[in-house]
Amino acid sequence: MAETSVLAKARPLVMARAFSAGVTFFIPLVLARLLEVPDYGTFKQFFLLANTLYLALTLGMPQSLYYFLPRAEGGQQRSYLGQTLIWLGVAGLGVGTFLYLATPVLHWIGGPELAALRLPMAIFCGCLLGSGALEAGLTAQGKPGGAAIAFLASDVTKTAFFVAPALLGHGLHGVLWGSAIFASLRLAAAWLVHGRTGGEPILQRTLFREQVKYALPFGAAMLLAMPQQQFHQYVVSVATNPAVFAIYAVGCFNLPVVDLLYSPTSELLMYRIGELERLGRPAREAVESFREAAGKLSYAFLPMAAGLFAIAPSFISLLYTEKFAAAAPIFRIALVVVVLACFPVDGVLRAKAKTRTLLVSYVSKAAFTVPVVLGLFHALGPIGAMAGFALTETVHKIALLCLASRALLPEVAARGRLVGTIAAVREALPARHFARAGIAAGGSAALALAAEGLLPFEPLLAVLIVGTGFWLLYFAALVASGVRPAAILAVFRPRG
Repeated sequence: MAETSVLAKARPLVMARAFSAGVTFFIPLVLARLLEVPDYGTFKQFFLLANTLYLALTLGMPQSLYYFLPRAEGGQQRSYLGQTLIWLGVAGLGVGTFLYLATPVLHWIGGPELAALRLPMAIFCGCLLGSGALEAGLTAQGKPGGAAIAFLASDVTKTAFFVAPALLGHGLHGVLWGSAIFASLRLAAAWLVHGRTGGEPILQRTLFREQVKYALPFGAAMLLAMPQQQFHQYVVSVATNPAVFAIYAVGCFNLPVVDLLYSPTSELLMYRIGELERLGRPAREAVESFREAAGKLSYAFLPMAAGLFAIAPSFISLLYTEKFAAAAPIFRIALVVVVLACFPVDGVLRAKAKTRTLLVSYVSKAAFTVPVVLGLFHALGPIGAMAGFALTETVHKIALLCLASRALLPEVAARGRLVGTIAAVREALPARHFARAGIAAGGSAALALAAEGLLPFEPLLAVLIVGTGFWLLYFAALVASGVRPAAILAVFRPRG
């Protein structure tokens, strides 16, 4: 029986995240229409800081579950989950306390408007951090269906508590207190799902030391990576007013479909590599899993980036109204991140226990980011900040690709630092798939860009007509190159 592909195993998570993305997608769109532009800017500042703290201060503990749970024996899984909850709970309490007392910091980042919201921010960040193991714990146990249900329940609840206060006329303060209530409910759910130990100790010192030893290098990397990744937004937030930051934040718009494909693919790739190691399978099978995942992601992400680049002004105006149209040039540069998402290399390095390597890479990345972003912001303004971010992300992803390829193919890498790296990258990358997807997407985008400039459509018609035309051209080009689009979609169905 043929083995199930990584993307096929990820199908429940992909479907759940697709639905969740469709639901949560409306949160910023609704709030952008109901709030004044300065209030919307403060809302984005609130979540810029909250997301940075959440992603940085889990310190790698939820992610460590992807390494330890597939390898755990007997009841050890319950202890790993319990001690992760305790770690995150303590971290959440510390973060919440800090934010409540950090009035000068909040005032510096977002002015008096943001500082006035420190209490709901403290509750939201503390409880969100404490719940960080909810979906990860289920996925790491090989239960993508359970993780899918958790994603659905969490994001539907999130949308209700974010949007309802605005619709009822309670403004920005109502929205942010709604977010605090949502995070509290999510924390309770995490303990309900993972807090039952089944008679096992909730914390075992030996297991805890091993988990922390594994997690901290990756956690330290994230402690650097998350502020670094958001550094360009902090520069614009501190140097401008909330209204300007609102435009910039719209340009930083993250496509939900990228996360709903990339994250479960990376997580299941980690699980798959760990499973292959446990079974003693040849290293080439892990390479095949990575090659398959990267190749299939390229057929989705390359045309997505190219098509949105072509219709960016109409796309932004349709989603956020004409008052945010100035965000289109920033959005076009930000699409570089979509292209880079073709490479799930961070999951490979974590699965191979290369967390110290990740830490070194993120230290280097942070050192590179600060002068590049500040220099380009000083020269070009907000669009320069985005250009600096895109350049840094590109350089870093290339470096991680080289490191991941060497980790997957140690025998090939042994040929030498340069020669071995080039050879390993060549073997790990599905070059033919990238070439086909890139040529088809680039040619279709050139025609769509010309149509967008020549045809005076309203935003809705431009997105529907030009966007649809782009995808028809893209799939036609794939067929002409010998690729059947149905074969790409089939990867999400289990193979038996």
